[in-house]
Amino acid sequence: MKKLFFLCCLLFSVTITPAQTKPKPSAKAPVGAMQKLLAGTGLPFTIVSDSLAVIPYEGRNIASYQVLVQKVNDLYIIYCNLTEALPGKIDETKFKYLLEQNDHFDVVKIGLGNDNTAYVRADLYRSTLNTTLLLRIIKQVANVTNIIAGDLK
Repeated sequence: MKKLFFLCCLLFSVTITPAQTKPKPSAKAPVGAMQKLLAGTGLPFTIVSDSLAVIPYEGRNIASYQVLVQKVNDLYIIYCNLTEALPGKIDETKFKYLLEQNDHFDVVKIGLGNDNTAYVRADLYRSTLNTTLLLRIIKQVANVTNIIAGDLK
């Protein structure tokens, strides 16, 4: 009788004891669409946030500058801040020249901000963007920045 009681207690305790859960393997952070596109270009880049990446560049006319890729909803903005890339070389006397340069480039355009900041910029919707096109646009933004730097020497 004692053995039967002991066996019942043992079976009862085994059935009510919750099973030990297996630790879940750590999930890798999902690769964002922007990061996936940039990785396909083969260019070195740094992800600053979910919506901003920085690509370092060197040129003949500028030792070092950055091309930025920013994702805003379904829009990708690829740009370089000319005012930062060319400190002290862009002022109000250069604005007309900068805006006239828009006639020479296909996708990339030069714009001026409210605070007299000049940008080389291209805007593309995600639905039209692929790795090849993104690489072409990044290179064109970088090249136009370098060309303008040479003209403003």
